[in-house]
Amino acid sequence: MEQFGNDSQYTESSDDGLEVEEYNESASNSRMNDSLQDSESDASDCVVPPKRRNVARIVSGSEESPDDEEEDFEETEDASNSEEWEDVTESDDLPFSFTFKTSPRTVGPQISRDIIKPLDFFKLYFTDILMDRIIKETNEYARRKISEKQLTSNSIWRAWVDVTREEFMAFIGVILNMGAMPLANIAEYWSTRRNSKIPFYSQTFTRDRFRQIFWMLHLRTDASSDTSLKTRTRKADDFLQYINAKFSEHFIPGKDVCVDESIVKFKGKIAFITYNPKKPTKWGIRIYVLADVKTGYVYSILPYYGSLTTESLEKPELPVSSRIPLTLIKKLLNNVPNAEGYHLYTDRFFTSIPLAEELLKLKIHLTGTIMPNRKRLPPPIKKPRFLTTSTVAYKKNNTLVLAWKSKRVVTFLSTSSAASLQHTTTRRRGGDSINVLKPIVAVDYTKKMRAVDRADQYAASYCFLRKSLKWWRKLFFWGMEMCVINSYIMYKTIRESNNEKPLNHLNFVKCLVDELVGTFRQGTPSEAQPSTSFVDNRLDNKLHILRSGTKKDCAVCSDRKTPGKRRETRTYCNTCIRKPGLHIGDCFEKYHTLLNYKS
Repeated sequence: MEQFGNDSQYTESSDDGLEVEEYNESASNSRMNDSLQDSESDASDCVVPPKRRNVARIVSGSEESPDDEEEDFEETEDASNSEEWEDVTESDDLPFSFTFKTSPRTVGPQISRDIIKPLDFFKLYFTDILMDRIIKETNEYARRKISEKQLTSNSIWRAWVDVTREEFMAFIGVILNMGAMPLANIAEYWSTRRNSKIPFYSQTFTRDRFRQIFWMLHLRTDASSDTSLKTRTRKADDFLQYINAKFSEHFIPGKDVCVDESIVKFKGKIAFITYNPKKPTKWGIRIYVLADVKTGYVYSILPYYGSLTTESLEKPELPVSSRIPLTLIKKLLNNVPNAEGYHLYTDRFFTSIPLAEELLKLKIHLTGTIMPNRKRLPPPIKKPRFLTTSTVAYKKNNTLVLAWKSKRVVTFLSTSSAASLQHTTTRRRGGDSINVLKPIVAVDYTKKMRAVDRADQYAASYCFLRKSLKWWRKLFFWGMEMCVINSYIMYKTIRESNNEKPLNHLNFVKCLVDELVGTFRQGTPSEAQPSTSFVDNRLDNKLHILRSGTKKDCAVCSDRKTPGKRRETRTYCNTCIRKPGLHIGDCFEKYHTLLNYKS
């Protein structure tokens, strides 16, 4: 049985420039910059950062399709190795290819046939063990914080009761439903206005109770004296590593996998925040992802915590851009020990000759776009001359590098493709289709990388990400969303393998919400612990004191559903948890002596 807490993200591809914020308290990113010297552009690429920000420039390339824009790169290496490369522009033999195998295990879902409902799939990752751990931490944190407060007479914290598993599941269901129907702010979900009222939320939780759980949500309590970065990151990292282990436990990817990255939007002050001015999400926390190309299943995640992450990566002698995919692929091989023949796809931030050589040692192929200024590339590729053809290709051993001139010049590296061309149909502006010649490696790369976008689309569709000053909360909701996405991909894969029509993504999420909420309704005895429940407190035969305040509906005789039957009073019971409005006399007596006081 796994233990949560052992010491052991909307997805976006990287762009031409990635700026990583540095703070004086952390030297994390300066080490990362030293490791990326072979992939950095000249000093003219540096930009003036926003005020009071120390920003280091890291060149990051992403080409989701071969038509992406290419920049001018500086040639960084002498032509001394040109003799090792063979010009294969006109002719190229088929490369050697490893046989793909994962025996004795099989590719695809690794679950029992009893897993049928959306909630069953979700609990593969967000398990009861994980929920119980979060509930325990939340209750302990709430009791500690409330004991430190000086509560006013009307404070909502006077009504705090410990969260139960049933209530926490309903809380998750409400959060997921909010992601499927975003509003301006959380209070809007409990609006009573005729043009915006949504009964689901008020029927499941009172607004105050939802806010109580939302504000007191807690993952891990650390000693207040330990303020090190490693300790602080464990608040979210323990949770992410737990679900990461579950991701790899229940699925084995097919032959084609890719490394991508996810940016969790956050603009707070943390040492490992990243900044990229060319992306829609400019400030955020970076998470690297290994995904199955065919399904989009997120197999493994690697959060970026600055030097804490870089120091733990494989092969310290290599650049960080090569060590990241190497670390992720070795996690896959550790989980499937006899696997070989995998094919890894990367964008130009990761692709390099050293990475290709390391993967070949593991019997894994690599294909990706590559920056022309990378070391050890043949000089003719860095500044190619296209005379009679649209491609220039060179090969050394089993490694092919190819520059292709379409709208722009795009450079590819592959250890499993030939330099030959093939006819493909493409659309032009206006809807016309034309037949063009494209390199096989470009066609294959575009097809595989576009397939991965389906997980990105799922993540961007119905994700709950609200503003927060606490960075770990953003990672918690991102991780919960990844659990939902993998649940849906797993469900869809199994349904299609059985020749059954699956639900679409939205209907899957809605079914999951219904199953999480179940029969839970705020105010029923099951929502709180018996010793502090609403009924026990009301009928405890103790002294209850009346106070006077603002007008409220009388809990006994007021009926808003019937015209003319609304009854208000300024007196309320100060002893009862809910501070109900009550008329002096019969209403006060019925409320504190009858189980069904409304009848």
